[in-house]
Amino acid sequence: MECIDIGWQVSLLAGLGLLLTAPLGPPVAAQTDSEPTTVECEVLIAGGGLGGVAAAYDSLRLGQQVCVTEITDWIGGQATAQGVSALDERPLQRGGATGEEHFPSGYSEFRDRIRAAYGGELNPGKCWVSVLCFSPRVGHQVLREMLQPYVESGQLQLFTDTVVASVDTDENLVTSVTAIRHIPTRPELAGGGRGNLSEYFLDWYDPAPSADWDKEEIAFVPPSDRANTAVVPWMVIDATETGELWPLADVPYLLGTDNLAAYWEPSAKSEAATPYCTQGFTYTFVMERTATPQVHIKPDFYDNPEHGRYYSFEQTRFNFANVFTYRRIRGQVAAGSIDNEVQAATIRVGDRSMQNWTWGNDWRISTPDRNFILTPAQLEASGQLEPGGWRGGLRPEALRWGEQHALGYFYWLVVGRTDFLLQDDPEFEKAYHFRHRLMQGADAPMGTASGLSKYPYIRESRRLLGRPGVGYPEGFLIYESDISVEASDLQRGRPFVFTDSLGIGQYPIDFHACVQPEDFSPDPLDIDYEGVILSYPYQIPLRALIPQKIDNLLAGAKNIAATHIAAASYRVHPVEWAIGSAAGNAAAFALAEDVFPASLVEGLPTEFEQLRSLQIQVESLDNPITFPGTSIVETDWADFR
Repeated sequence: MECIDIGWQVSLLAGLGLLLTAPLGPPVAAQTDSEPTTVECEVLIAGGGLGGVAAAYDSLRLGQQVCVTEITDWIGGQATAQGVSALDERPLQRGGATGEEHFPSGYSEFRDRIRAAYGGELNPGKCWVSVLCFSPRVGHQVLREMLQPYVESGQLQLFTDTVVASVDTDENLVTSVTAIRHIPTRPELAGGGRGNLSEYFLDWYDPAPSADWDKEEIAFVPPSDRANTAVVPWMVIDATETGELWPLADVPYLLGTDNLAAYWEPSAKSEAATPYCTQGFTYTFVMERTATPQVHIKPDFYDNPEHGRYYSFEQTRFNFANVFTYRRIRGQVAAGSIDNEVQAATIRVGDRSMQNWTWGNDWRISTPDRNFILTPAQLEASGQLEPGGWRGGLRPEALRWGEQHALGYFYWLVVGRTDFLLQDDPEFEKAYHFRHRLMQGADAPMGTASGLSKYPYIRESRRLLGRPGVGYPEGFLIYESDISVEASDLQRGRPFVFTDSLGIGQYPIDFHACVQPEDFSPDPLDIDYEGVILSYPYQIPLRALIPQKIDNLLAGAKNIAATHIAAASYRVHPVEWAIGSAAGNAAAFALAEDVFPASLVEGLPTEFEQLRSLQIQVESLDNPITFPGTSIVETDWADFR
């Protein structure tokens, strides 16, 4: 039975170890010709991150037959495969003074099951950035447990190690989605023996078998009994980490920073749109305090100035003990303070820390020839939009640079002697920290040979441009002024209240902005969008999920219709879950009522009878769509603290 890493290896909930080896879906026959295997679904969800899991969970609870594809072998995205197992939340959603949580019910269940897996411990990691820090492996196991009854009943088909290869459309509908499942040819590739993602990324999108992977092509299609009889034959949800379906389905979307004059957002700085400039991504890892000193070998790329110049504790109050306990995922003593001496005294042998540090393993260098998510022009030039040409829409070299940067950061943490922001401070002195090891292998928290997360933590995706409507002549978007305290106070003293809300969230607008080496300044304030902007509690409107042109396609993750600035708040754990939950509910409602989601908002702001029926459905699953006391005439409810 698989064990989780709390205290001294406590076993997971009874029977869960069996789930880890259970089939992820019905076996797909090996291909002997060019014809893909056909799989029917009422709801197809591309992407098994938090948004994808949430969309699946609510669609399943509403009775739909669901298929989910996921590029890695773990579900859960940013909380698991991307390694950010310290939940980014705000006190208002946690209940504040009343103690009444305002999360989607599935997300609350996820949190409760995590704690149950640790014997009821409220914060297993004793971290101080969150009220709940845990092992990424445990997060994956718990989500598998939540979905397992639907797998066993046949209502859910999970296709991990599977990428989307193409999207076929006919007029206003997605008619089929072709995917490639990669199957390891060697036992070690089935577990923690895999190399880094950059080694396999392009291979996974190539339908031809390779030395490491056999391949199976799968064609997902609507159920045959609906295909020719229903207005809505099926629903497709893009919950991929980078919005892969938007270019494949040829729907309008945005990427990178927006033009300063485009939306007149107070925090906008870019005079021209820069599609290559997305937020930095991060390969996370877990390090463990050891009883004896470890031997640390300097990576051959460590002295590259593009790595070392970005490593820093940023302020004198942050140093090794602060950063280690910040996102500690296994701890024995809680400090209850950010004072360094107090934090250092709480670190014990066996404590484990997940690292996700802005001036550490964030990879943020992004120029027109070094960007991570390829722009529309780059996709066109590289032939990825041609039939059979899709290769994931990312730059594999950027993945490799991010991997190296993260491994270099670990070496800097334990051995490095410099700090590029503090090196001129006469009182600065960075100590060695030899008694720490990078956790690697199949049984490690990240489940990889390198110790790095299976997929980088993605902060920004391709962002949908919604449908034109009243007040949105070019297409619906959530603006900074809809959610930020500073921008909203210029207009109304509260966030915008959306009539078509299907969920809620709150988190500061948090930027990890891209940087360009030639323009780099050691002062973070000189970089566009660095830092945070306070936000009000806000909502997730249905219109933010609906693309132009295609009626049976929805957004289900960080790829919603929002500006570059607003999207920086909608990316965190509970909000991504709420987005996925909203998409799953909208898809199930569309199938049950045989109406397209866009028809529910066409009459806004005056006609919303069917929309209200959808909102009642969402609330029936204990998913809030407003914060208590929400009103357009009162502002007391809009307490952002």
